[in-house]
Amino acid sequence: MKLFETMRLDNGKIPRLQYHMTRVQQSCDRLGYSFSKEVWMQRVNEVISHHPKGIYRLKIEIDKSGQIDHMIKPLPSKTLFTAKFKQAQSNCNDQYVINKTSQRQHLAHNHETDLVLLYDETGKILEFDIGNIMIEEAGVCYTPRYDHDFLLGCMRQSLLDQGKLVIKDYTKSELIDKIQKQQIRIYLLNSLREVADVSIYL
Repeated sequence: MKLFETMRLDNGKIPRLQYHMTRVQQSCDRLGYSFSKEVWMQRVNEVISHHPKGIYRLKIEIDKSGQIDHMIKPLPSKTLFTAKFKQAQSNCNDQYVINKTSQRQHLAHNHETDLVLLYDETGKILEFDIGNIMIEEAGVCYTPRYDHDFLLGCMRQSLLDQGKLVIKDYTKSELIDKIQKQQIRIYLLNSLREVADVSIYL
């Protein structure tokens, strides 16, 4: 099992780089993986030096011994995603939920829509399979309360730190009702796409 971070390389700069490094270091500490900040930054700077122009998807993986690999490719433009609801697996080991690992079976879906929006057995809205959720209602942007039940995203955390997000839980039934009444807008938050519109298929 590997840990990984997927980052946006935007004309020679990686937004939220410190957030990504902090998250992978915390996961390495939790799981007993070896991590060197110097080796990590050396690889990041090496990739940046070879891709000074353009927008890319940069994925950096780290294994238990601290060995680092990376993959990079151009990031296609996409501003609108589709999604459907999916109940999260209640028996999933939380090390796969709260750490970004290569074990992602709990997020698998048939891709009838771009994304799935996960909710738990109580109906609490959790996250998308590739990022966090932001719900805009009456001019305020909300994101669910974290209770070790989803992956803490770097984009989500940066918006919280800037005071642009408010913590508030929504249930699936409440979300459906507000979507049907056109009272809310829903967005995907992740470091690749940053903030993207999502259309929920009911």
